[in-house]
Amino acid sequence: MTARRLNSEIKVLPNGDWIFRDAKIEQKDILEYFRKNLKEDEDGIYIDNQYGEFSENGYLELFGYPLNLIRLWEKEGEFYFLSDSGEELPLSSLQIAADSEGELFARKKDHLFLKYKIARNVSSTLSEYLSESPRGLSLVLKSGEVPILETGEHPNVSLPKEFQK
Repeated sequence: MTARRLNSEIKVLPNGDWIFRDAKIEQKDILEYFRKNLKEDEDGIYIDNQYGEFSENGYLELFGYPLNLIRLWEKEGEFYFLSDSGEELPLSSLQIAADSEGELFARKKDHLFLKYKIARNVSSTLSEYLSESPRGLSLVLKSGEVPILETGEHPNVSLPKEFQK
């Protein structure tokens, strides 16, 4: 069964606040549910809602990062990140880049739109491993060098055309 597509009327602001119809979403359990169920397709970012036989994809408009990497630890020679969606992500599954403001962000290697802001505490730990060379910025780890792309991207993602006024 194909999921019903809709405009969720949710926006993520540049400061990371989630807004529904001009009201800030404050409930931690609701935000956690939304973050856990964020998906992307060629049209944008959506919350994948499934209940019983029913399925819907509620698209969001992003002006800021919807997800955050909030913790970092090392295990068996690999860095791992904890996101505020509850995911544990190995560095090897991510691409780290600098956005148009020079701020570091991450995305899964198979994703285009869905990006993670790197929290200040995680950035300061990562900065201990940063190295600048003529080739650019990279993380220098025991396992090798991880290039940091300077993409000039931003976190903005529009609604699919069918929902744009």
